Amino acid sequence: MHYAYAYALLAVAVSAWLPQSEATRRYDFFARTGDNLVRLPFFGGGVAQLLRYLRPMEQPGGGMGRRSALRASLDENYVSYRGAQLWKLNFNGTRKLGDSSPDAQFNMMLLLALWLAPLATAGGAQWLLWRSVAVPGLTTLPELWTLNSSELYEATFESLQWLSPTDLRRFDFLSPSSTYQINRRYRNDASVIRYYGHQLWKLHETRLKQPKLRAFLRHFGSEVWNVNQDGIDVIIEHKNVAAAQQYMKQTAFSYNIMIDDLETAIDETYTEINESDTDQDNPLANYSLPWLNREGVLLTWRRYHDQADMQQFLQNVLETHSELAEIVQIGVTRNKRPLEVLRVSNGNPNNFAVFVDAGMQARDWLSPAALTYAISKLTWLWDHGQVDKAMRHIDWYFLPLANPDGYQHSRLTDRLWTKNRSYDTATGCYGVNLDRNFDYSWGEAGASSNPCKNLYRGAKSFSEPETRAMRSFLLGMRDYLGAYVSFGGYGQAITYPWGDADYVTSNQRQLRHTARQAILNFRRLNHAEYSMGSSYRQKLARSGNAADWVQQHIEPQFVYNVFLKDQGRYGYLMPPHYILESGEEVYEFLKTIAQQLQ
Repeated sequence: MHYAYAYALLAVAVSAWLPQSEATRRYDFFARTGDNLVRLPFFGGGVAQLLRYLRPMEQPGGGMGRRSALRASLDENYVSYRGAQLWKLNFNGTRKLGDSSPDAQFNMMLLLALWLAPLATAGGAQWLLWRSVAVPGLTTLPELWTLNSSELYEATFESLQWLSPTDLRRFDFLSPSSTYQINRRYRNDASVIRYYGHQLWKLHETRLKQPKLRAFLRHFGSEVWNVNQDGIDVIIEHKNVAAAQQYMKQTAFSYNIMIDDLETAIDETYTEINESDTDQDNPLANYSLPWLNREGVLLTWRRYHDQADMQQFLQNVLETHSELAEIVQIGVTRNKRPLEVLRVSNGNPNNFAVFVDAGMQARDWLSPAALTYAISKLTWLWDHGQVDKAMRHIDWYFLPLANPDGYQHSRLTDRLWTKNRSYDTATGCYGVNLDRNFDYSWGEAGASSNPCKNLYRGAKSFSEPETRAMRSFLLGMRDYLGAYVSFGGYGQAITYPWGDADYVTSNQRQLRHTARQAILNFRRLNHAEYSMGSSYRQKLARSGNAADWVQQHIEPQFVYNVFLKDQGRYGYLMPPHYILESGEEVYEFLKTIAQQLQ
């Protein structure tokens, strides 16, 4: 509580320091167009708008920005929340042994700023004062007595969140010894779905028809994440943990607790990797690689990024490799986010095309990050004449985020959300599982007709704009599509059609040969062990999935689902230090496909 008084003292100190002459001069000081601070994305007007909250009557109405047409006539001092964000800062500097709180470092820094601000202003050191305003202004917006965080979120439309500004992410306002991350999950804190005490279990049993196992999953398992030769990965809710453990003792089933608290594991997926945290003995954990340090790119591959950062990355690739790259918008989502495909090609009309997507399941953050890494490596090596020859003779089509709406909802509200964000009026439930919405064996085994379930197939096949956009674009490539590859998480498996039943494709021998070659390449790369087989045998029934539809209606030479790391230790909650390693695996798989197509 005493920190709240510290914030108040800081606000008073800043307000008192301002010249007491004409009001416009007070704010013009902070509003010079050449200052980086003016472009900070809170309140749409930088620090000047923050000061309007501290002393609202000092600023004439209508001075900055556009006012709401509805509010303007009622309140001349109305301030728009447009562009406002709530950020969480994590300080990773050295702490005292007795201090385990990240907030303690920030509060100590704030108290120091309070003591130094009068000295700095007396000596003309405006820069220090600006920092003392910027840091608490960003981190304590909900605690200011003039701002309510719930009001802030209620004024934000989900369909417009992808337009969030990114200026501040370029602005280094902390010392080099500290790092920061944008943890937008806490922006709408009251609405965030929490998973305190929930656990991820691996049951060492694969006989799904066994009555006792089916009874266990029905009574205690809230969701099965994965089934493979090692067993079944299942989520156990906190309220069921004790009873589930007792049931295990009675039935003598063997199991391991892979994650004993999902909420803690979720928090780990929002962290950022520091240089000191990397495995120095692992050549793949090298953040000094040239394709990881693109000028002007927000993606760092040290953490998981928002959809807007991925858009900016694709735009940067287009600008820096204009002779190779092209961006094609193939459609928009339910919430009007663009579905953008990056085309990378040497322009040879005789090339095979390879379509690659990732992130169809919203909670899978690893595959979009890994695919953007592979794109960055491919374009950099291509530009410097070092790319594999076979990869030069392919028209690459990349859709790094096939489910942008669901991904952003997973980022902001429910980390384990997996569907898109369509709305079912009859039940009030949201979302369709996009990988159950394609028109091949639609609605059969492995899909649900319940709109509230994660495997909901949709009202009809291709009911979703995301799947319709993919269908139209892929059908237009029918004559020259050589391969379709969909990356996802998790399981470390390479699968090929069919997914609805245990059938064999006409080209299965070729599919097995290429998958086996990719597995050998993974072993040489980083000793990773992948399995392979038909989708049905590896993942059980998956009717209505994209790969089966492509195999049935387009029949390219290769159709694969590649499930990246891991085999159940983290599941969908892979920490960000796996991004580089998985990115190398994605690149290696794409190189294998290119070589086989030649």
